[in-house]
Amino acid sequence: MTLKRFYTILSAMILLNLLYGPLVRATDSGLACPDWPLCHGKFVPEFTFQIFMEVGHRYYSGILGILVGIGFVWILKNPETRKPLGIPAALSLLFLISQVILGGLTVTKLLHPTTVNLHLLNAVLLLSSCLTIRLLIPEANNSTFDTNKSGKYYFAIVLIVVLYQLFLGGKVSSHYAGLACPDFPTCHGEWFPQMVGTIRFHMEHRLFGYLTALLVLSLSAYVILTLENPKVKQFLKLAAYLVSIQIFLGAMNVLYHLPKLITGLHTLNGVLVFLCCFIASFYHFRTYKEEAL
Repeated sequence: MTLKRFYTILSAMILLNLLYGPLVRATDSGLACPDWPLCHGKFVPEFTFQIFMEVGHRYYSGILGILVGIGFVWILKNPETRKPLGIPAALSLLFLISQVILGGLTVTKLLHPTTVNLHLLNAVLLLSSCLTIRLLIPEANNSTFDTNKSGKYYFAIVLIVVLYQLFLGGKVSSHYAGLACPDFPTCHGEWFPQMVGTIRFHMEHRLFGYLTALLVLSLSAYVILTLENPKVKQFLKLAAYLVSIQIFLGAMNVLYHLPKLITGLHTLNGVLVFLCCFIASFYHFRTYKEEAL
């Protein structure tokens, strides 16, 4: 297997885990195992559905951790990859370590909202570091920067805004605010309800989501009208489509009272929006010579 294929598979597996994690949350399985790293004092406990969800998430995450470690060693052992890929590989290992710590704290702190939110964001950063390695591999031996830097602050702002919107989504979930507003697009029949209690978490996520959608759509329009890089256009068009789907999934979550699968897909789709913007930004600032390692 080539290093390129390894990180393609690893990135896809981490992305799948970003669906698995919210499903653990949606099925109220986060504290099915009250201890960590064991479950009821056992490595293989007696399974109920909720224990299966929680322990399965731990096993799967453990496999991902081993693969991240293998990739790190693979890159450092090869002089041709050590220099161009060493920094993102080290970041992937750092994010892996922090993810393990946050996973343990999520259980021992009884699903404290801060640890839950940081656990989600750190998973996105882990995925981003592995994806960066995957994107760098074709040009690792011949890296050049694109001279077209137009819109660089626009790209950066959109990435930060989308990442923050994911954080706000985590706050809604960790504070059980998903149904604080039982209607859509209004909240208790009001466009701007009183921002108190869980309604505040819900409305912050909803209103900032509109801003996020506007920025992603406007960046897509800007790229289509002013830039020539076909890969940047391709991924930002996809981001625009995914933003539309995200609004639909958010509305379905409210109107149908948080169906478990839609809740998981809402998180996964939000991550996909970020990844599309991230990949578009990467291609905007770099040019490639496809040479597999």
